[in-house]
Amino acid sequence: MTTKQKAEKLYKKVNTFILTCVGTDGYPLTKAVLPCKYRETINEMYFCTNTSSKFANEISKNPKSNVYFYSRILIWKGCMLKGKMEIVSDLTVKKKYWQNKFKNAYPEKSYTDPDFCVLRFIPEAGRFYSWYKPEDFDI
Repeated sequence: MTTKQKAEKLYKKVNTFILTCVGTDGYPLTKAVLPCKYRETINEMYFCTNTSSKFANEISKNPKSNVYFYSRILIWKGCMLKGKMEIVSDLTVKKKYWQNKFKNAYPEKSYTDPDFCVLRFIPEAGRFYSWYKPEDFDI
C-alpha cells in the first residue's frame, strides 16, 4: 500500500479535521471542522463553515493552507496535507454538501443561505505519520 493510499484510508475513517491558513497578519489561523458528508478522495476535499468566519475571509485573500486529520483511537496515526483552499460559489456543490443538521445555524435553513460556505481543498503534498515514522508523499 502506498503512503497516499494509507492517508486516504485514514481520511475516510476519521472525524477530526484541523484546517490552517495564513492570516493577513502573517500568523497561522487554525480551526477544527467536521468532515463533509461525502469523502471520495484526498485529491479534492470539501469542508463546511460560515462565509462570515474569519477563516473564510482569510482564505479569500490567501489560498495557501493545510489540512490535518488524525485518529483519536489510533493516536499514533495522522496526516498533514498542504495545498490551496478556495471558497465554492457553485450552488450545485453547496447543495451536495448541505446537511439538514445545519438548519438551526442558518436563517434561510438552506444551502442557499449566504452565510453557508463550502471550502474546496486541493492538496499538493502530504506527510503521513504512523507509529513514530513520518512518510512524505506528493499528490
